[in-house]
Amino acid sequence: MIQSSLFLNPFGPVVTLGLGALFLALAHRLVVRRMLRAGISGSRLDDIARTELFLLRLRLPVALFSVAIAAALLLALRGGIGHTVAQWNWQPLTVAGSVLEWRLDGWNLFASLLLLTLSAVALLIPTGEMPLLDVLRAGGSTARRTLRFDRLDNDIERTLWLAAAAVLFVCSGNVITLAVSWVALDAALAVCLRPGAGAEPAGRSWGALSLAGLLPLLLLAVLGEPGIRTSLAGTGFSALQWWLLWLAALMRAGVYPLHFWLIGSGLTSRGGRIALSLIAPTAGLWLVARGHAVAAPGWFQRPEWMALGALALLGTALVAWTSEDEVWRWRWIVLNRASVMVLAAYMNAPASPEILSWPLMAFALGGGFLALGHAAREQMGWRVPAIAAALMLWGLPGTPGFLARAALVFPTGLPLAIPLFAVVMIAEALLVASLWQIAFGTRFAPAAQPVSRSSLVRLTLALMLMGVPALVFGLAPRVLALLGGWGPGEPFATLAAF
Repeated sequence: MIQSSLFLNPFGPVVTLGLGALFLALAHRLVVRRMLRAGISGSRLDDIARTELFLLRLRLPVALFSVAIAAALLLALRGGIGHTVAQWNWQPLTVAGSVLEWRLDGWNLFASLLLLTLSAVALLIPTGEMPLLDVLRAGGSTARRTLRFDRLDNDIERTLWLAAAAVLFVCSGNVITLAVSWVALDAALAVCLRPGAGAEPAGRSWGALSLAGLLPLLLLAVLGEPGIRTSLAGTGFSALQWWLLWLAALMRAGVYPLHFWLIGSGLTSRGGRIALSLIAPTAGLWLVARGHAVAAPGWFQRPEWMALGALALLGTALVAWTSEDEVWRWRWIVLNRASVMVLAAYMNAPASPEILSWPLMAFALGGGFLALGHAAREQMGWRVPAIAAALMLWGLPGTPGFLARAALVFPTGLPLAIPLFAVVMIAEALLVASLWQIAFGTRFAPAAQPVSRSSLVRLTLALMLMGVPALVFGLAPRVLALLGGWGPGEPFATLAAF
């Protein structure tokens, strides 16, 4: 059984998010059934109890409250309240058991807080769709289709389920726990992708990603019974075992050219795109840093791997620049920034995961900020958020993007350093052109109908959630080291040191 209280351990944030999603799903279903009994027409809708309409309006505040409580629990654990390790003795009837372990160290805390921040932004960002109550008052067949529970405005619950599974995944302490959490994250992604509900090939995307779930199982088979408890922070991996772990991490992150499950998402809402293109890959990039830390000496800093990373930057930047659709351009820019983190891993000798904290932060906060800038320009005609997001992704000094650009500086003694540096410079030029298209493109215009006050408030809060941490950590890198409990080494030097 779990060796601590229910909430004051790494399970606490997961339980909080899961309970919030479960409560919202049950309350939502109760309200919908009540509406169906009352009738679809606008006149009958007024007969519904005020309590049920009040519950419907409380969906977003309850979801945000769950995310805030989960973040508070993480910070409490970081402050020494409760236990940072949760264990469960797993003992099947027919095979040897093991110990499932979830651990909250500095790197897991950092990734968990990024995931919760992205989840809050996915909840807050205006969808641009007709509110549920307006659809119901309109009546007709559209309202009846909307009232189907599997299609009803339940992106909030799906986002909470995905956030809970992602936090569970990034707190995995050993290989057997990673395999179990992988299944949970796949199940949450299936709920988000909704295979068959959209025009895009979501079913094939999720099916292809699920096949990657065989890699952790193969890793368990290679490790054998004595090795399935191997810590993800240890160094007891052979070459074959490490390659299985590394390939699983790259596929989970969806980095180019293993991005097949991100190009047919079946999602059209802005919050859904953030959930799939940022939350799920952030969990994979967390594992990339874990795999980099346990690699044997000499497996990185090799020309062939650096060339692969540079070509990934070039390919994603080229597709982003040539894309006609603004949503797809944003997706490819996000993939490009994920490739920067992988390139940083290729260029650095194995070390603790925090050396990759700046590329991960630039990917998560920069990608989310750019999505918000897209929404701000499209709905309200605001240009400044998109420009600020573009500058952060490009690497303006004083932002995480600037600190992440250290990955693009090739050692002069490296064979083929000059050609690879030229490839990276071409990729960066194409990326800047793509960011320019999003920040200054003429395709964005204010909405024809006036924007509601609630949408304005939600967008402002989301921009603050993205902008304030990026500004604070970019100007004072050692604050991040203090948060994670890391030493003030080179990755967290002050800006004056750069």
